Amino acid sequence: MTFLNSGLLVALAPLLALPLVIHLLNKRFPQRFLFSSVEHLRKTAAERSRIHRWRHRILTVLRTLFVLLLLFVFLKPVADQFGNAGPKATGRRVLLVVDASLSMEYRHAGLSGRSRARVEAEKLLGLLGAADEVNVIAAGQSPNACFAAFSRDVAEARRFVAAIPAGIGRADFSRANIAAGRFVDPGPAKTEVYYLSDFQRKNWANVDFEPVVHRARLFFVDVGDESAANHAILGAELPQSGVIAGDTVPIEFTVGNFSPAPLRETLSVRIDGRVEFQREVDVAPWSSGRVTVPVPATSPGLHVCEARLPADDLPADDRFMLVLPVLEKEEIATMSADDDPRKDPVRFLHAALNPFPEQAGSLLPRHVATARLDEGSLAASRKLFVTRSGPIDDESARLLARFLRRGGNIVWFLDGDDDAENLARLERAAGEPLLPLKPGALRHAENVGNGAQHIATGEFKARMLRLFRGPLRQDLGLLEFYDFHAASATGVGKVLLRFADETPAMATSELGLGTLVLMNFPVGEFSGNLPRQRIFPAWIQDLVKQLDTTPPAPLAYVAGQTVEAEVWREDLRRNPVANPAGKSIEVRQEPLGERT
Repeated sequence: MTFLNSGLLVALAPLLALPLVIHLLNKRFPQRFLFSSVEHLRKTAAERSRIHRWRHRILTVLRTLFVLLLLFVFLKPVADQFGNAGPKATGRRVLLVVDASLSMEYRHAGLSGRSRARVEAEKLLGLLGAADEVNVIAAGQSPNACFAAFSRDVAEARRFVAAIPAGIGRADFSRANIAAGRFVDPGPAKTEVYYLSDFQRKNWANVDFEPVVHRARLFFVDVGDESAANHAILGAELPQSGVIAGDTVPIEFTVGNFSPAPLRETLSVRIDGRVEFQREVDVAPWSSGRVTVPVPATSPGLHVCEARLPADDLPADDRFMLVLPVLEKEEIATMSADDDPRKDPVRFLHAALNPFPEQAGSLLPRHVATARLDEGSLAASRKLFVTRSGPIDDESARLLARFLRRGGNIVWFLDGDDDAENLARLERAAGEPLLPLKPGALRHAENVGNGAQHIATGEFKARMLRLFRGPLRQDLGLLEFYDFHAASATGVGKVLLRFADETPAMATSELGLGTLVLMNFPVGEFSGNLPRQRIFPAWIQDLVKQLDTTPPAPLAYVAGQTVEAEVWREDLRRNPVANPAGKSIEVRQEPLGERT
């Protein structure tokens, strides 16, 4: 045991003799009585008894203990219980790991978790002696240490703790423990590691303590508020990879409610600082919910979207910024045996892709005859719609197979007599099982009244049938098809729709990076009522969006994350990278020929 005020020991130690002096003085000067009586004689006899003498001795011991405890109050003894003995030859080694995440900015009663951590760190630093060593790690997205090794500069450690900036992201404590493991000495005197944090769940869910747990003593100091209640915008997702000018984009926001009360607030979304949209948010306690905000893509280019919730005690996570890239037009290829796109059924397919006059829509259909199919006709398109294809040769089948492998997408309407042979050629060109259904002979309904086929069941959780979730599913029941193929499922891919007699009506499969969609029904005006239904153009345009297999570019980045991009070197020289304020910033470049 050691004393924090050991300098007072010499001055206060003589006080231990004070009770003994009082006892001796009382013994030398006994009380005298001027008049003797029987009572006085009895008291005198009692005071000289053995019991009375023991009473004096016990009181002397108690007085001595009282003065000893009073001496300890001034000397401040410290017990060497956790290996943190006072000033010795080696001294203590203390490592402070301070949470620098966003959750530490939650304010309660005017005090944030970061401020509480600063106060606790000051207490720990104030207990260090002249021979003790210290280091501090700010645990953010990446750990930041105060010293390269343990140091006795406590003043600099105080300045480092006071200068830890406001948190703007998550804290990676596994990486912080790896950094702490470099400082921890595996010697007999274990380093003391103090974690100052609010122990927010996402930061601490999967922390690895292996680098320090066997070589140091770990202490956890909770600086969070037990009654903290917070709501936040956790993220935003775009259900499609490409956005075309003129479309309405449904952005899906995830809102978290970290409180015991239901969250009922208004989510505001502002586009380019001008147009604002609002949606009501209703999230149960201690859970997260999704809210979809339809945002119009009015013009091509990059549009800044800002989502906000009413501010609470942690306002930083009530605001979410994202960038929405919008393209001007997208070219869609169509293929049929007829060279004239104004004839049925290509005319109805083009009208569904772009129903606006003078091709004013965002999708530009371009027709190619089956006999003229080549590499150039598919170079500008990533999506191909096939109807009344007519016979294709082996070279065209190999071309379509390469188109699929490289990320192209094909929607094939089975409405011709040659479709069974054409798909067989395509599967042979692919060199692997490709067809999700095997078409047979083309059937024609002899009696339109009772011979038409209707769609009965479907896998409506699939993304290509996203349009028919909810009340719109009843629109499928209105469709009638008079021409269709006798077909059976092959086990490859997925069957998404079936007719009433269990014949597959729609199926998909994957080849390389591309998707093949087989529609076992026609687009022609006299082969069904699909072209005359209002759901037809909406379904075709939604198929175009869902056929994008490439994941969309990130809409937003987490603070501290590294952003990578590949650009032309000349473009980067003319237009350097700038921050949102317009100031140029330095970036690290890796040359890749003319690109970087």
